[in-house]
Amino acid sequence: MKIKLFLVFLILHLFVTGCWNRVELDRRAIVAGFGADKAEEEGKIQVTVQVVDAGEIKAIPLARGGSMMNAVTVYTGTGFTAFDAFRNLSMVVGEKLFLSEVRVLVIGEELAREGLDKVIDFYERDHEPNIRDYLIVVKGGEAKEVLETELRINKIWAYGIDSMVKTTMAHSKAPATEIIDFLKAVESKTTAPVATVIHVLRKGNEENAGEGKSNQDGTTAVQPKELKVSETAVFRHYKLTGWLDEKESRGLLWVTGKVKSGIIVVSSPEKEDKLAAIEIIRAKSKIKPEITDGNLIINIDVWEEGNLGEEQPDTMDVSKPIVLKELEEQKKTVIEDEISAAVIKAQELNADIFGFGEAVRRKYPREWKQLEDQWDEIFPTLEVNIAVDAKIRRTGKITKSAEPKP
Repeated sequence: MKIKLFLVFLILHLFVTGCWNRVELDRRAIVAGFGADKAEEEGKIQVTVQVVDAGEIKAIPLARGGSMMNAVTVYTGTGFTAFDAFRNLSMVVGEKLFLSEVRVLVIGEELAREGLDKVIDFYERDHEPNIRDYLIVVKGGEAKEVLETELRINKIWAYGIDSMVKTTMAHSKAPATEIIDFLKAVESKTTAPVATVIHVLRKGNEENAGEGKSNQDGTTAVQPKELKVSETAVFRHYKLTGWLDEKESRGLLWVTGKVKSGIIVVSSPEKEDKLAAIEIIRAKSKIKPEITDGNLIINIDVWEEGNLGEEQPDTMDVSKPIVLKELEEQKKTVIEDEISAAVIKAQELNADIFGFGEAVRRKYPREWKQLEDQWDEIFPTLEVNIAVDAKIRRTGKITKSAEPKP
């Protein structure tokens, strides 16, 4: 009996295995940010990774209030493909690189203009990266410089960039594009993909972001850098084709129903040299295609509600209905202008970033069969009507700013 029990336990032991591919935490090189650029050597790609120092992982919650010692190390390598460059980096780091904790995929402008297909396939095909990561394009710069920029808001700089994207989206100054959103647009026959844009700024000299100051000894003192997430990168398939500025970017977000919050500044109805700031509280939109007598028209309906957040003193009395009505009309005009600017730029780029084609396909599937192959000719001259309903719901605790006595 004892022999039988022993044999049973022995057999079970053969099937109960441990984690054969387990790697201890201090042997992992955890990547927080992944970047790709066109390499100097023709035909090669430069990959940059931001690796978290294992000893700092437990200190991550202290990033905002604790020690500001760097918790990351940045490595750069090249290869004939993104996968080749990534594997070459492992030899430099000396550890296996893990991509499961990456938050941002950053692409330099030059590589983006050649095509993101040089990077996206590896990122989508490998089992570790998450296609919910943010896709960010560096306007006028390289991903390497972005990932090398120290951020004071987070010890893990790539996670700081992730927070910046979320904050900018909350202000409706740029889209927060996830890789999966980009891929869905690529697979569409008509919808043009977009991506978030990041800028590298030198403190005190935003226009010359890439310059340094010369010292007396002939060396160059690099100015402290800052990053700013703003604007939109527009693609045709995988290739970068142009940009939307902040105004046009919010116009895009109005149309696609992705405006979450933000500030609209208008003139005072009673004194044009004074301003009022209105906070966007909620918004929604609808794209309604219409075919009349063989002519295709796109109607965009936007509904928005906001609260008066500020008015410059000695300007207006918001207890008067006529004053509120005028503020609503001005806000409506601003929204219409932003949408119109986005539509004009998209038609100039011949990039249907709004999904107008998909809206037509859903409503008119039979007619769409004739329109689909001609969409590149139809979209640039498409008639677009904009209707905005903007309301002010609250004016705060006061109806009029305090005025000094004469």
